[in-house]
Amino acid sequence: MSYSPSRVRHMPARALRSAGRLTGVALLAVAGLGLAGQALAGRPLSTDDPNTADTGTCQVELWTERSRGRADGSTVLAPACGLAPGLELGVEHRWARPGQDLRASAGLGLKWGPDFAQRKTALGPLALGLKLALGYDRPAAAGWRHNGLGLLALAVLQPTEQLQLLANLGPVRDAASGSATTQLNLALAWTPLPAALLFAETQANDRPASAGATVNTLGGRWWLLPEHLGLDLSASRAAGSGLGTRWSLGLGWYGIGW
Repeated sequence: MSYSPSRVRHMPARALRSAGRLTGVALLAVAGLGLAGQALAGRPLSTDDPNTADTGTCQVELWTERSRGRADGSTVLAPACGLAPGLELGVEHRWARPGQDLRASAGLGLKWGPDFAQRKTALGPLALGLKLALGYDRPAAAGWRHNGLGLLALAVLQPTEQLQLLANLGPVRDAASGSATTQLNLALAWTPLPAALLFAETQANDRPASAGATVNTLGGRWWLLPEHLGLDLSASRAAGSGLGTRWSLGLGWYGIGW
């Protein structure tokens, strides 16, 4: 089986290997160092893979996040496009609900997943890549400011047509303090039905006191129009934080030519 560029979160009827090839990542380090590693990927996973959107195609993703009993929700708009073979550019803007310390955050990300970094292994096809992301935020009483820079190594292994294992690892630098945190994201994605994707993931770092606790997420996507329009839902909890479950509901529109 040949391994063609694909995105796990875009899981059509033809299974995982063609699954998200149109997903760019509206990625990005948004909302500070504590969220930077989590925001470096697109919907519905936060763990990214090396596969890029096809050249000349774009996507638009829109989602909202809420925690029951808390006023810290947000709404996110995230378009991304394939610029050249193996090269993808994404942007993201997050609007916070009123009353929060940050009015908004944004990011710019560039992902590189060249064909020569794809390999066949005894465990299945393996693809590797890199992603660079710049993050910005807008405090309630100030203007826009640079808040961080992240560089992640990306990997995806596909043991079967229905299963993918994803991993991200790399430094995320906080602009204010100048300190760097090592981010580790791990995910398992499964396609039980042609129109359905289920996943579990964890996002951790080596400085939880300053960069945020480990976040564990369960979620899924249902394709309303295969490969073009997807509806997703996920639930996340930060370990030991006592903040409760954070719910996210979103839509993704893919395969937009330009």
